[in-house]
Amino acid sequence: MTTTPPEISLIIPILNEAAELPGLFASLAAQEGIILEVLLCDGGSGDGSQQVCRDLGANAAFTVQIITTPRGRGVQMNAGAAIARSALLLFLHADSRFSRTDALRIAVSAYREESEKFAGPVAARFRLRFRRQDARPSLAYCFYESKARLARADCIRGDQGFLFNRTLFNHLGGFDTALPFLEDMRLAAAAAEKAQWLLLPAEITTSARRFETEGLYERQVVNAIITNAVAAGWAELFSALPELYHCSSLSGRLQIFPLLDGIRTLLAAKPASWRRSFWKSTGRHVAGNIWQLFFWLDVRSRFISSCAPDDVTTHRLEWFQRNLERCTRGRLAESITAAAVWIWFRVMLIRHRRSTKTS
Repeated sequence: MTTTPPEISLIIPILNEAAELPGLFASLAAQEGIILEVLLCDGGSGDGSQQVCRDLGANAAFTVQIITTPRGRGVQMNAGAAIARSALLLFLHADSRFSRTDALRIAVSAYREESEKFAGPVAARFRLRFRRQDARPSLAYCFYESKARLARADCIRGDQGFLFNRTLFNHLGGFDTALPFLEDMRLAAAAAEKAQWLLLPAEITTSARRFETEGLYERQVVNAIITNAVAAGWAELFSALPELYHCSSLSGRLQIFPLLDGIRTLLAAKPASWRRSFWKSTGRHVAGNIWQLFFWLDVRSRFISSCAPDDVTTHRLEWFQRNLERCTRGRLAESITAAAVWIWFRVMLIRHRRSTKTS
């Protein structure tokens, strides 16, 4: 442990992450050329995470602090930021790892250089790569890794690591804790309004364990439902979500039908005027994401050529933005996309009921 003032404070929320912590500490211990401190913000772990942190921290070459906070990533990270000693704050996840031993030194240097050049507030995040059990090339994972590199606030997620100086973080009001999730998306959007987002010239990796266990498609469907509910202001869904979120006891795969059927029940209990407003909002939200289809074509084209996410070009996306994006705004586009989502929703329910009857 060192008492030298840190150049950067790493703030990491944990909740039952005992299995991930040795890998995290090993990755941080390998970082060269930078003085850091680590603040582990525990939201009430029951798997001995705090003891693992103490054992690992006792022999660490950097300062380690463990604090107990209420549960919720936003709450946990705000608590860590409040006691961090450095003016530079890096928010990580427990399963974050760095591919190179100089990643943090490169990140800090790039952040300082951009801050001086831009002469304004700067927020930064790393280039993302998923660690997967199946190492075969995957178009889906390449798409998500490539999307995380786009200069769009709605593509920036917490698993990329968020680097802020304290002044900007405090100016933004820290993480919004109004909801127990999506705090990273809300902060990314707030930062985009007040600062420039920088894509750092260093890579961070995150575990694909949840996608691999629950199913990439299933997990992304749930993520889309949640973000759409936020856009529609449907807070009731968040209260019901824990009861509707089911995974197979055998495979761990996420079961979509209980969630969709629960949504159907919740919607049926709403007044017709509310349902119309909800589907209108859904159409607007989905229409605003049509650009992803064209970016997927860009990624697919380069993926076939064995291209890395950093080398993906955006010709089709740019063509869409020049020629078609304006057509996705307005009542007609909203109506078409709302109808498409409604049809998908009904088809999914019907298909499940039929498969249940025949099984």
